[in-house]
Amino acid sequence: MAEQEVMVLYAPQVSMFSRVCSIVAEEAGVSWRLQATGTGTKEAGQHHPFLRTPAATIDGVEFYETLAITSYLDSKYNNRALQPADAEAGARCLQWVGVASHYVFPILEERLVLPRLVAPLMGRQPNEQMISEALPHIAYHLRVVEQRLAQAPFMAGPDVSLADIFMYGNIDAALMTPEGAEMVAALPAMTAWHKKIGARPSCLATKWPNPEDLLNAD
Repeated sequence: MAEQEVMVLYAPQVSMFSRVCSIVAEEAGVSWRLQATGTGTKEAGQHHPFLRTPAATIDGVEFYETLAITSYLDSKYNNRALQPADAEAGARCLQWVGVASHYVFPILEERLVLPRLVAPLMGRQPNEQMISEALPHIAYHLRVVEQRLAQAPFMAGPDVSLADIFMYGNIDAALMTPEGAEMVAALPAMTAWHKKIGARPSCLATKWPNPEDLLNAD
């Protein structure tokens, strides 16, 4: 008997937030599939009132926003394993999910990953000035995360949480760029943490394709 499909994820093929959702689905052991959907498109508007991605249908119920999707999956199918029960750890988890989503993601995505990796795939030259001017700010954001990981083994404390999955998606994308790889290599706590999180089967199962492979895809 075929495994019942639990989640349909509506998002671009390569998206940091959709990868976070897919990692958590893998952690929860549920069957899922990606339905490639562009942000800002009419198709996205069928699942998200603001035409954003990701959105998802889970158990026949529509959800949008990454934290809603991931917390539902973790709560229903993973015994809340990625949501700490301890009050402080739970608050730290939400704190670092917010940092990953609202501070780290925008600067890495818009000023490093997109201009360095995505622009060439679209036939454009990287905006070297934008990247160069952003690097000191990116380094500061990474140092803030490094300071936390020097204090605790994981973002929320002693155990892996949603905060680690959100942050991992950002750092793993940055590592695909030469600038990001160089900066992270100088941060020992982050390097060790990335190795531990990246070795989880959920992360290995959801690795992005090589950018050049996307360019050559039919």
